[in-house]
Amino acid sequence: MFTNLTKEELLSGSGHYMKNETEKLNKFKLAVFSEAQQQAQSIISQAEAEQKTRLTQAREETHNELLNIIGTLEKETEAKKVREVSSRRLEAQRNILIHRNEMMTRVFDNVKAELEKFCQSDKYADELKARLEKCTAQRPDSEGTAYFAKRDLELGTKLCKSTRLTPQGSDNIKLGGVMVAFSDCNIAFDCTFDASFEKEKERFPKASGLAQI
Repeated sequence: MFTNLTKEELLSGSGHYMKNETEKLNKFKLAVFSEAQQQAQSIISQAEAEQKTRLTQAREETHNELLNIIGTLEKETEAKKVREVSSRRLEAQRNILIHRNEMMTRVFDNVKAELEKFCQSDKYADELKARLEKCTAQRPDSEGTAYFAKRDLELGTKLCKSTRLTPQGSDNIKLGGVMVAFSDCNIAFDCTFDASFEKEKERFPKASGLAQI
């Protein structure tokens, strides 16, 4: 059965229906908008958190990189300083060694000059005789060869006349003195100025305090 509604009733019902639909639509919009806001806020929060994390990481990486750079620079500076100090120390030692060698050369050139003067003096014959007797006393009953500087061979021959030694000139003896070699035991006694001179040259740096340079 159909009920006949008046125009006013129809309009009234339609208006009520539209109002309900409008309210539903508004509620839906509010719900959608609220969810959208929540999602947006969540996205923003995640983005901010990620940004904060990346900024922190970037700061740490930058800080570590700066530390590495500073460390490298410090090492390079320290290495440069060490090289500079080592270079200056070596240069100083080199200059000191040059000076020491020059000084030793002057000292022993003077010694050599004094020895040459002594060998030309009247006292040299007595010194050479004393050195020959010192060597002979080691093996008084043995025969041997007495080696002299070639310039001293004539004097050496005279000194060997009363001994069991045969005089002989030697190119190895430059400064003077005598070296005696005994043939029966293959022993030689070196009483030359040359041997004393070289021994003194070796001893001189330590004795003069120059060995520590």
